[in-house]
Amino acid sequence: MNEPTTLSGATPPPEVDYVSLKAGQTIGRYEIVSVLGQGGFGITYRARDVQLGREVAIKEYLPSALAVRQDGSTVLPRTTKMADDFGWGRDRFVTEGRTLASLHRVPAIVQVFDFLEANGTAYIVMELLSGATLEDRINTGGRLKPEEVDRILWPLLDGLEQVHAAGFLHRDIKPANILLDAAGNPTLIDFGASRAAMVGRTAAMTAIFTPGYAAAEQMTSAKQGPWTDIYGLAATIYHAIAGKAPPNAFDRMLDDGYEPLGKLAPAGFSPGVLAGVDAGLTVAARDRPQSIAGWRPILGMTAAPEPGATMVMGKAEEAPAERVSVLGPATTASITGPPPTPKSRVGLWAGIAAVVLLAVGGGGYYAMATRGPDPEMVKARAAAEAAEEARRKAAEEAEQLRAEKAAQEAKAKADQEAKAKAEQDAKAKADLEAQADAARRQFEEDTRRKVEAEIAEKKRAEEEAQRKAAEEAAARQKAIEDARKAIEFVAGNFDHFGKTLMLIGLKDRSGELRLQGVDVVDDPALHKLAADALAAQPRNLRCRQTDRLTDGTPLYRCLITKRNSKDPLADIPDSDRDDLALVLVRTGLLLASCDAPRSYADAEDDARGSKQYLWSRVNVPEYKRRCTR
Repeated sequence: MNEPTTLSGATPPPEVDYVSLKAGQTIGRYEIVSVLGQGGFGITYRARDVQLGREVAIKEYLPSALAVRQDGSTVLPRTTKMADDFGWGRDRFVTEGRTLASLHRVPAIVQVFDFLEANGTAYIVMELLSGATLEDRINTGGRLKPEEVDRILWPLLDGLEQVHAAGFLHRDIKPANILLDAAGNPTLIDFGASRAAMVGRTAAMTAIFTPGYAAAEQMTSAKQGPWTDIYGLAATIYHAIAGKAPPNAFDRMLDDGYEPLGKLAPAGFSPGVLAGVDAGLTVAARDRPQSIAGWRPILGMTAAPEPGATMVMGKAEEAPAERVSVLGPATTASITGPPPTPKSRVGLWAGIAAVVLLAVGGGGYYAMATRGPDPEMVKARAAAEAAEEARRKAAEEAEQLRAEKAAQEAKAKADQEAKAKAEQDAKAKADLEAQADAARRQFEEDTRRKVEAEIAEKKRAEEEAQRKAAEEAAARQKAIEDARKAIEFVAGNFDHFGKTLMLIGLKDRSGELRLQGVDVVDDPALHKLAADALAAQPRNLRCRQTDRLTDGTPLYRCLITKRNSKDPLADIPDSDRDDLALVLVRTGLLLASCDAPRSYADAEDDARGSKQYLWSRVNVPEYKRRCTR
């Protein structure tokens, strides 16, 4: 794919985000992976907990109107004038994290793992969720079914009730802040206490509520409480049921165009849910349910409230009365009926023939009496012949109609049998397809279970490996710690002094320890005097490494039990022991080093003044010269 170019033909520079942290940067034990989203009050990152080996979501407090990022990590107020507002909002943000972290396993509420302060700002560490928002679900799938609304509404009620009990409000409940997993279970995200509290404190900040889902008190200085979240949740459920958001609460205060669900009466929803949503969307906060506990009885009703009840519901419109004609009974048509059937025609012609025969019978006497063709007889005979012809034609027409009717009935029967056969074939085909589909679904289900089992086994093996690695690391760390303690802290009975009074030996340790805070005194007589004084009765020493000389030689501070200590000497705490070097300086057996603590110098002054041991061998001018530069 070709790189995009500018009008001049040059390739534009890559887009650089100077605000958000970069992938690979760390916040405590969390490593940034990518940016999940940015808003006016902060940035949300995908990150990895390097200690626990899991992915998390981290929300960073960075209100763009108040603060900027410097040197790629540190967040600073834009101006000194905005510093107070920035710090006040950060404190609210930390309070939000502390409150949410104290809520463990609350239904339908995003879980907070940790909160911390770094880079001049604050961070909240949350579980990383996957899925689509309720807003996406409504936009793609339209209105929700009753069972889908139930799966969302009741867990959110349980979660919000615990959030409110902790003295906390969400303040921005809307479809875009409800995340649905694959099964349709909800999680309420993006708590905005610090943002809501910031509104009105500084002109640089803007309101965070969403029109259609925010209660009227969020647009004024009126008190907010659980009833505020109830309005937001009711508006969200209304959108899921009606397919559209309710009107803006501010517009409703001027001209309420809200259509109650009790009037819309969508099919399949319980009357209590419809009435409860309408009650939760009351404009005046005082007329709304004041708590989740007070809202539940309305949502749980099995019948709509009566029209005269405290919560007025729209009455169902009566069916219109049956229309009654004002014209009276219908008049008989000018044509009394359909044309006569062939059978009725046969009867007609038979009647005519009977008339003719009567006419013939009545004229028989006349014919016999007159001897010749009587004109009336001729007319009667002609009429009879015409009647017979008419009867014959009527019979033929009746027979033709019967044949046509039989043909139609035969065709209808054949069509019906063909239709029945086609339906039977279609049903057989559908059954085969259903069986094939069931087999395919069973195969897919078996495959899915097998894959899930393999994934679970792999995850278990990984967790076991991580656990073993952690245990091995802890064991290694403990071994290192034990070795360090063994090197830096030794305890045992006093054995001897070395070449100088600075070097002492312990019976259970090879080598010699060098005392810190004293200078070399290489005098055999003093060595013997110190050894005799310390060995007059059993003593116990504990030595800890405290420093090193420039050549790497370790220096030790040793504590020795007092003369009047009682067995077991090894169990005597350090607080009841004497500093060995200080005792030797105080008794005039050692010189304090030039950089020794003040207590050493004071003890040395006292020993020098009383001419103890060492000071009978060291003259004062020589002593003073040793620490001069």
